Amino acid sequence: MPYLSHTRYELPLLLEGRKKLARMSDAYPPMKFEGEDRFDHWVAKGVLHREEVNEPFDKPVQTSHGQIYLGHRTVYYTPKGEEWRIPASRLIWDASGKSGGWNEHFERLEGMLFGYEDWQNDWWIKRGITGGGFGGLSCCCTMTAAGLTWIEAAGFRALPPIDRPTLTIRMHDWENEADQYAAMFGDPDSVAVGRFNMLGRDFMNFWKSQCGGPWELPAGSIAEFNRFLRGSVEIVARRDGAV
Repeated sequence: MPYLSHTRYELPLLLEGRKKLARMSDAYPPMKFEGEDRFDHWVAKGVLHREEVNEPFDKPVQTSHGQIYLGHRTVYYTPKGEEWRIPASRLIWDASGKSGGWNEHFERLEGMLFGYEDWQNDWWIKRGITGGGFGGLSCCCTMTAAGLTWIEAAGFRALPPIDRPTLTIRMHDWENEADQYAAMFGDPDSVAVGRFNMLGRDFMNFWKSQCGGPWELPAGSIAEFNRFLRGSVEIVARRDGAV
């Protein structure tokens, strides 16, 4: 990156005034993120402002390792005097959910709230668009020739219906994507791999006990699953000669 990203540098950037808003978000329990005490030290000193929002799941989610998650926890920090950025951030996320999903325009607004300069937002958005879009977890699945035809006709806005019991969903592996695609083509009926995004809290509502994937989505749940997609489905790989 041509500039210092906030990941793992949130606290020093906040203290230097180079970052105006930080958001830490994860499933709970635990009710604490790594290094939270360091942030709260500066809250106690009156340098930073803190707000916490907890959103319980409709039902507890249990992982394959036995961990039970009860909800989604978000903690916001701003320098004193910049508290207005927290409700503005929540408003943007609420608006995205009512406007067809998160996209590069909402991403730019959030980047401005974080305090990034225009040229930095330009670089980040260009990178995000070429990398598959914005908004939550990046996942992928295979599709048959019929499914690929369906998704093209649907404008790449939804996953296609299937004629088998379940659709296998995998977390996208950015570091080994070529190997991942090759392994997914082990299914002889698969002609393409599609990549899509979904917010983590929406994604987790579809699974009772699996964590880390792959996940098996029942064929009858695909239409409901599509309601929570963020942006378009991108075709990232095709079997040579099959399409």
